[in-house]
Amino acid sequence: MADMGLGTLGKDSTVFKRKFRWLFDIEGVSQGEGGSLPALPPKSGARPNISFNEIKVEHLTETIYYPGKPDWQTIELVLYDVTEDCKTNPVFEWLQLLYDPESGDYTPVVDAGYKDTATLTLFDGCGSPIETWTFENAYPQRIDWGTLDMDESDIVTVDLTLRYDRAFISEG
Repeated sequence: MADMGLGTLGKDSTVFKRKFRWLFDIEGVSQGEGGSLPALPPKSGARPNISFNEIKVEHLTETIYYPGKPDWQTIELVLYDVTEDCKTNPVFEWLQLLYDPESGDYTPVVDAGYKDTATLTLFDGCGSPIETWTFENAYPQRIDWGTLDMDESDIVTVDLTLRYDRAFISEG
């Protein structure tokens, strides 16, 4: 491993996880069939955050705290808004499973198909997965198709806030 004048840093098998070696996959939204479009490739994302609601127990002279229910925080995901056939937008199609703005139809049914499993995979320098997170029952809590500006030449993005039931590191 690296010799920094202080000895060896880590073992020979130590791999530093890098912030730019990852993919976030939501079936049909951030990755198309067989890895091809129509899909929106990710620009930025995050690993999950969790906090525990506290249980407060009052004693005669003190207060004791215990961890309570876990509360998974939302994930902010930014996707490049690209298209292959100029007709489809995978995020809008996902939205229509829950709510169709054109007709006003709203489907708040648990099994309506709008909740999907998402995965976040971190890779080493050779492209081999080193960490895979599974987000169960993810759905778009907020969608922002962004602003447009004639003075900028940036690529258009779609910002998603994803809510999910739970997240865990998948083995294997």
